[in-house]
Amino acid sequence: MKYEIALQIVRSAEHALMGSRPSLPYRWLQQVMDTVLDGPSLIIAGGHILINRMLWIGVTTAIFMVFLGAVEKQPASSLLLPSLFLAVGVVYFSTPSRSMTAGVTAPRVEQVREFILSTIHDRQELELLAQSIDVVRTHTMQKLARFNVLAGIAWGVLFWFVGAHALAPGLSSEAMSRGLSYSMLGMLVFALVLAAGLCHATAVRAVCQILDFAMIEARAEPNAGDAAQ
Repeated sequence: MKYEIALQIVRSAEHALMGSRPSLPYRWLQQVMDTVLDGPSLIIAGGHILINRMLWIGVTTAIFMVFLGAVEKQPASSLLLPSLFLAVGVVYFSTPSRSMTAGVTAPRVEQVREFILSTIHDRQELELLAQSIDVVRTHTMQKLARFNVLAGIAWGVLFWFVGAHALAPGLSSEAMSRGLSYSMLGMLVFALVLAAGLCHATAVRAVCQILDFAMIEARAEPNAGDAAQ
């Protein structure tokens, strides 16, 4: 079925980003392992991409601090915040070749391209595969959009709770202390979930781009569709 082939190719892009795992002899056991490990592995892969960006922000911040220190003759502590803002802007507004392809490498694209060419049988099947991958992409984007909505709702609820149970006038010291404790716990949980969501979204973007580039490379192959024959 074209559906199963499309899923296999999407999984090959996921494994290209996350790293492959050994196959288990029983299908049900393989499904259990994939269910338990795929989510955390994808979040970790996205975290690696974001950490790499953070490292570049740190390096750029240090460069700006040295430059501004030489020009302004100010203590380093007063230059940290403006240097950090400048570094975030420089890294965020970097060229598409750096920002759009974070996590997308030539070996990963080549790995998926070879898998595609070993799976398809003709060029028409390659075009049908591209349509199937578009369906997967649409579902994934809808899932990310739902997470954004839920995160916004959670932030609103947390903001209301802090205002009503920790910062509202007239609260007793005991009630305020309890409200602040729950608020801090809620903010910590929200920050962790938001960080996991950002890592997941980053990894999903990388998987989609690996698929896109691999499909382009497969379509450009002169004998596409004949590799498996």
